[in-house]
Amino acid sequence: MSNLKKHFFHISKSWFSVCTFIFLLAVCVGLVIHITNKKENATCSNSEAPIVSNGNVSEESGSDIAHAENYVPTEEDVLAARQQATEGMSQQQVERLTEVIKAANLWLEQRYMDENLFEKLSDPNSLYWNYFHQTGEIQIGWAVDGSIDIDAVCKREKLSLEEFYAKYGTPVVATNFYDADGFIDLLSEMKSSVQNEDLKSELQDLIDQTKQAKETHRMEIVNDIYKKLHDLDYFLLRYGPIDVAKYVKDDSTVSKYYGTLSFYQ
Repeated sequence: MSNLKKHFFHISKSWFSVCTFIFLLAVCVGLVIHITNKKENATCSNSEAPIVSNGNVSEESGSDIAHAENYVPTEEDVLAARQQATEGMSQQQVERLTEVIKAANLWLEQRYMDENLFEKLSDPNSLYWNYFHQTGEIQIGWAVDGSIDIDAVCKREKLSLEEFYAKYGTPVVATNFYDADGFIDLLSEMKSSVQNEDLKSELQDLIDQTKQAKETHRMEIVNDIYKKLHDLDYFLLRYGPIDVAKYVKDDSTVSKYYGTLSFYQ
């Protein structure tokens, strides 16, 4: 689907901020986070949503899936595609685009790896969707003292989950400077500096998907946004297996290609 006004990746304008991670740590130490279901007539029992796999979520033909799984662009492929994609752009424009895409990718990647982002967004009523609708201080969940037995309290006091959190929960908040509309504006700004039609199309896909995610609250769309940003970052504007792998202990993520880019099809 992190932040003081100084960005985690030192970008003056980005949808994402490091304050999210800081606020979560500050609020959640010693607490158990429970993201509210918000559905009418919800009970305290809330079944756990399935965790999204690292494979493509959107429907694809068998040949598309096989191609995505078997083909990984080489460094030579990426350098050639990058030259093509950034033709006509100034060095400053290329660097700006690279930093924006990198920041967006890494923010989503961290939320995916560390916070079960897609599991939370699988509930269309999850407070994590506030990232798409609000800026400033937003609520992304509820924290409850770990000593409280939620099911027992709800049963004893005949409370719905929503009523329980209103009575016993503490809001988990984060600072969000860019909602979906803000991210769309940022991508549109990046697109205006691009001359290559294929790269323009990739950025337009992200714009369209962000709008759809905001309107529909479909987790699968956010998952597709993540994959597109991942491929743009690690297999076009940078080359993950070399540029990034040396900085991480496990290079499986930065070396994985999801097959979303038209440059290699």
